[in-house]
Amino acid sequence: MGGTLMNRLSPVRSTGRRCVCLVLALVLGFSCRIPARAVIGGKDSGLINLLLVGTDSSQSTASRSDTLILCTICPEEKTVVITSFLRDLYVPIPGHGSNRLNAAHAFGGLELLEKTVQEDFDLYLDGCIEVDFANFSQIIDLLGGVTIDLRRDEARVINKKTDSHLSEGENHLNGDQALAYSRIRNLDRDGDFSRTNRQRKLLSSLMDSYRNANLLTILSVVVDALPMISTNLEKKQILKLTAKLFPLLEHADIRSQRIPADGHYRFQNIRKMEVIVADLDIIRDDLRESLLNSVQNSTK
Repeated sequence: MGGTLMNRLSPVRSTGRRCVCLVLALVLGFSCRIPARAVIGGKDSGLINLLLVGTDSSQSTASRSDTLILCTICPEEKTVVITSFLRDLYVPIPGHGSNRLNAAHAFGGLELLEKTVQEDFDLYLDGCIEVDFANFSQIIDLLGGVTIDLRRDEARVINKKTDSHLSEGENHLNGDQALAYSRIRNLDRDGDFSRTNRQRKLLSSLMDSYRNANLLTILSVVVDALPMISTNLEKKQILKLTAKLFPLLEHADIRSQRIPADGHYRFQNIRKMEVIVADLDIIRDDLRESLLNSVQNSTK
């Protein structure tokens, strides 16, 4: 990745180019149009982008999204890319100024969160699926649990929260245990960074466990899970997507990443909030490079 990153315009040069453009417009009396950025995904792109959102409905006020994962599938290349967005990333939220990314859900629910992600990261989203924590546990149980390789300290935290007796090494987790695992954030110095890594690990493990499952069984599980989710997709759309994408899992290359990437962010206190500040142009470039790479490979 290093070689292509070195060739990018720096934030200063990019800003300077826009300033020159505006000055010319004022002096010469005509508008200088900056070309629109290409959107990642959409019709004929070869990609399917699904936004997975986890929330805590037990909160008394409008809930912020606790988990934000983009699942990108390239059917032609049989690749799945799981991208976590750090919830404290400081971004523009349409109609609400700038705030933490997870505040978009509190301000305007799934609809505003979808709009924020699409506008800030140049993404076309084919659908959004929201699950609260209580239903997350039930869905994991419906899927038959998930196998995770635990560290000793992770097992200890899960045992305390769920009155379990897990140990270091490979464990098969039920819904409550999987939820406790996915929410661990205080064991590591990097907090939310490790938490999102656990969530990607859990999702990857679920996909791995169903590589050889029967499609009819999966469709039945999906139908049973539908009442437990909120989504902007219709039932027939979800079943059609499942039937199309599930057979790809058997030989799929499952990858994962985090946004922002290492070296592309800094911590800052803004309006008494500890947030993560990053150059959105660089984030968009990173997403474009990682997500479009699979499509480019499939056309070679």
